[in-house]
Amino acid sequence: NFKLSPMNARTHRSAGSAGRQTPGTRHDGSSSPQAPAAALRTRRARRVGLLAGAALVAVIGTGCFPTGPVETWVPDFNSDGAITTDEVDFEKSLIIHRTVSAIEQSRREVQAHPFLTCVRRSESDGGAYPHTNGYGAQNPSSSASGAYQFIDSTWRTVSARAGHGGYSTAAQAPWFIQDAVALDLVNRGGGSAWNGTGC
Repeated sequence: NFKLSPMNARTHRSAGSAGRQTPGTRHDGSSSPQAPAAALRTRRARRVGLLAGAALVAVIGTGCFPTGPVETWVPDFNSDGAITTDEVDFEKSLIIHRTVSAIEQSRREVQAHPFLTCVRRSESDGGAYPHTNGYGAQNPSSSASGAYQFIDSTWRTVSARAGHGGYSTAAQAPWFIQDAVALDLVNRGGGSAWNGTGC
């Protein structure tokens, strides 16, 4: 079983964290339960994101659009009784736009997760809500980096387990990958890694 102790063992965090309680205990001694409705929204957003991602890969990566008679998937925009190349191209652009929009919405919903927002505020960005300026943060005293201050060894383990391997440090990963890995860890019961944040 994977142990979260490497991250819990951090004693020094990014700038602005001096004087904060060290990881391992919360101020009130409790964990941070997620409301069932919030958890349901998170799971729904992840499913939408996965489906949208798969669709985008199919559409852009392979150029594969719906097949069959164009009349079954392309509206006759000018109502002239014929589907033109311009109408097909326009419908393709709409499909791509809707897919990209769905992916972006899903990513933003994950980013807005209350627990993740709280952790980012404590770990890497104590500035204004929604605390999104710490994705490139680097701890000066350890390998901890990114919005959630994963040390490199922990990051490589949890990112691979979440299906987002390939980045050797958290700060090298895009913001939405950092969010997805952190949320996966939380959903697997690993939120205690940030107990010291008070989240």
